[in-house]
Amino acid sequence: MVWTRSVRSETAVLPGSAQNGGMEHVVLVGAMGAGKTTIGREVARRMGWRFLDSDYALEGLHGETAGEIAGREGVGRLHDIELNIFDDLMDSAEPSVIAPAASVVDTPEGRAVLSRNLTIWLDAPEEVLALRRDRSDHRRELELEEVRELEERRRPLWEAVAVVRIENSGTVDEVVKTMLGAIHRLEADQNRS
Repeated sequence: MVWTRSVRSETAVLPGSAQNGGMEHVVLVGAMGAGKTTIGREVARRMGWRFLDSDYALEGLHGETAGEIAGREGVGRLHDIELNIFDDLMDSAEPSVIAPAASVVDTPEGRAVLSRNLTIWLDAPEEVLALRRDRSDHRRELELEEVRELEERRRPLWEAVAVVRIENSGTVDEVVKTMLGAIHRLEADQNRS
């Protein structure tokens, strides 16, 4: 299922368009386990772009997973680090597909950056998210109720910043094709404007 809101040229700049002297990025937002890394990596490969994942950047910079940092320094500090990493990834001059931490949507600063880019909300059914979270070793441990509260609070924020919402309930190839199709349609619509 694909949901698209109208793109206003003054707020959402599509890939390849200049803003502040640089190339824009495709940014994937969504819950932990929505498939941002798997789908993002394949979309980037097919577009011939670089893929940047904040979880891997965090581990590379700090030598620890998000779960380890949250356990030692607290969730608030983890989210501050995740926002700083996202800001650094967004500074890349090379067009990239970027998968930030789910928490970047929590702050006005993070939402401002997201709303100025081609932000795609990758959504997935709760049972799929739960299965993926259980198989992950880099995310922090959360009780099911805490996960539900986070997702309920973040859903309207993802909707507010996203140009497109794509449900990740099919195969990787199906979801990637759907996303690439949505990106190409948005580019064509903007070129006609």
